[in-house]
Amino acid sequence: MFKQLLLIFCLLFAPSVYANSYGLYDFDNVRYEHSKNTTDVSSIASITKLFTAYAVVMSAVDLDEKVKVQGKSGGRFARGAYLERSELMRAMLMSSDNLAAETLAHAHPDVNWHLGLNGFKETRIVDPTGLLAGNVSTVDELKEFLFMLRRIDIIRYYSSGKTHSVKYQPPKSKKTITIQLRNTNPQIFTYDSIVLTKTGFTNAAGRCLAMLVEKNGVLYAMVTLGNKDVKQRSGVINDMFNIYVNHD
Repeated sequence: MFKQLLLIFCLLFAPSVYANSYGLYDFDNVRYEHSKNTTDVSSIASITKLFTAYAVVMSAVDLDEKVKVQGKSGGRFARGAYLERSELMRAMLMSSDNLAAETLAHAHPDVNWHLGLNGFKETRIVDPTGLLAGNVSTVDELKEFLFMLRRIDIIRYYSSGKTHSVKYQPPKSKKTITIQLRNTNPQIFTYDSIVLTKTGFTNAAGRCLAMLVEKNGVLYAMVTLGNKDVKQRSGVINDMFNIYVNHD
């Protein structure tokens, strides 16, 4: 009864808070607790980077090997520098570094092969960063993908980190510099139950967020796509937490 009353209150007094599509999925009870337009195909922006990370991990490359930073996107590291794949993975997942994503994707298998194998019919990845509008999926398929990722420790750990310092040496320099990384998901600093997360934003996608949350032994997927701004995205997520996850 409490959930229903709280939801009615939110709908009456904050009618514009909800995104074009969203879903809170309870894996224990195998159902959505709260959802809208879960089969709508939408651009997913930098949520794409979770797929890039998956492709790299599945290729079984050495994550401690140093690789050359390369690509056309913007990023925190100088092109031509050499960094461990693990540090590039962290920068890509925690702070959504586009150049790190390009570097990691270089010479790795097309992730769409994996998606087809796992039955994802509406998801399509056309670039590793998420900058292109052709990176699309649905709430339904993203929550299933999140469930697949639950067992990949490095993706869980790096995506849910709050801050991290990376030391590296730029090319043609004898000095080591320090780059400060910060998670792009503001909710990571509010809720202690987030175990995997990725934000996204492009003009085509709006503000997006996909997360795995574990509370009192129950695993949830939270996905919201097509929000007009960060405030709206946070409103959707906060309602999911406060009405369905953090209630007594």
